[in-house]
Amino acid sequence: MAVDRKQANMQALSETADIQEKTKETIFRIQRTAAETEAIGAQTLEELRRQGAQMDDVNAELDSVSAKLDQSQALQSRFDRWAGNWLGIKKNKALKEAANEIAERNQTEYSKVKEVFQHEKFDNLTRTWKKAGLVLCSDPAISCDDVFDPAEQATLTNSKWQVDFSLAGIDIEGWTYAYDFARLNKVGAGDPAPKWDSYVRRRKWRYVDGNSRASGAVNEVAQRNEERKNKAAASRQADKFGGYVSRNKNSSSLQESGLTSTSLAGGRRGNADQELDAESAAGLARVKETDAEIDAGIDAISRTMDNIANLSSQMRDETSTHNAKLEKMDENMNRAMQKQTVVNARQRQLLK
Repeated sequence: MAVDRKQANMQALSETADIQEKTKETIFRIQRTAAETEAIGAQTLEELRRQGAQMDDVNAELDSVSAKLDQSQALQSRFDRWAGNWLGIKKNKALKEAANEIAERNQTEYSKVKEVFQHEKFDNLTRTWKKAGLVLCSDPAISCDDVFDPAEQATLTNSKWQVDFSLAGIDIEGWTYAYDFARLNKVGAGDPAPKWDSYVRRRKWRYVDGNSRASGAVNEVAQRNEERKNKAAASRQADKFGGYVSRNKNSSSLQESGLTSTSLAGGRRGNADQELDAESAAGLARVKETDAEIDAGIDAISRTMDNIANLSSQMRDETSTHNAKLEKMDENMNRAMQKQTVVNARQRQLLK
């Protein structure tokens, strides 16, 4: 019976050692992948911060340029007075000329826009939909109300601006509905009909040339399919660590093997380790040591995953800050360009 028990114990120990070895290999692979992800995340965060510092420098330079342009206009005003232009006739002509130039430049920029979203909000008082402006499809944060008038275009039979009906989740007029525009920007599409909590809606307009209507529809479908594939690939990449549960939440489910002499050979309850032969006892000790190594490996993975989650949160905050800096940069550049246009126009008038 002792021989049979020893053989049973050794067999159980051998099987347990095999399982533990495979578990250690799996943990090692996860540790390596998690460490690589953490390193990439740290590098990305560092790069985002470096880019943010560059944006700060650019905005500071734009502020400096804007201040110098203000000084230039002040000097031009002083020169006007010295030259006897007390009535400001030349200045007014220059300002009008600059305004026309700015308007023409804006119209040129608008002519490059080929896709826009028309936004509307639901007014609870009047129970009707109210205009909320036009925004660029490429960046919904940028308003472009001057591109065209949707109400006017809807009445034209030969309008080159047309509602895009090739999208999913739209009604017969091309509208898609949601709680807010942030959700529409994030998801890409809302509901094809308004619900009780639908407070916004939007539809897409596309500039269609008469010679490219068919090809445009084909390109639109191809583009949507490509976007779906990219979103699916991104989702699969995110799911690699998306189901992570912190160590302190799942520790109760990560138990040691619990291998004892009782489980090895079906022995009696009590201080069973004393019943093992020397070889089985040594094997059981190795199993417990390996259990401790596995547990330490799981703890290391948990710490790495916590670091990755922290990096992800910091990158999200940094990206949000970048967006604000980019908006400020765009405003500063537009303001500087307008001031430069005014300065140039005034200079031309002064030289006449």
